[in-house]
Amino acid sequence: MRPSALALVALAFSLLGSACGTAYIANTEIPDNEENREVWDRVMEYRKAVETRDADKLLGMVSRKYYENSETTDDSTDDYGYDELRDLVIADFRDNVLEVQYRLLMRRIDSDGDRASADYEYYYSFKYVEGGVTGWKPKNDFNRLEFVREDGVWNIAGGL
Repeated sequence: MRPSALALVALAFSLLGSACGTAYIANTEIPDNEENREVWDRVMEYRKAVETRDADKLLGMVSRKYYENSETTDDSTDDYGYDELRDLVIADFRDNVLEVQYRLLMRRIDSDGDRASADYEYYYSFKYVEGGVTGWKPKNDFNRLEFVREDGVWNIAGGL
């Protein structure tokens, strides 16, 4: 084979190889499959509800099985479930947060049957009122939302 023909054959094989490779969700290293896409969409729905301060939408995305240990597995005094989330956390968010800017960078999605998790880095800044004083609070950190599939829908079971 001549060098130019050999180059064309190599190019053809490399194109075929890349065509059969794994597709990823845009701007991530997360495989783009049906289950990952469902979780991804749910996380983006959550992000939008936070940014628009839609407390009812947020609560509607949460499983009644919700449980939060506040990242202190050895201290149960700060743990809470759905009722406390609804009555305290969501109520505080609704009543005291005036504006939110919220960006997420998805890092990983894992799913196993009816449970899934989404790991992401976030950047937020929110305007709040507390004791009659208004201020802004910025933060950059990592988080994991835990999901449970209920009636065909991924609902948040932990991580808010």
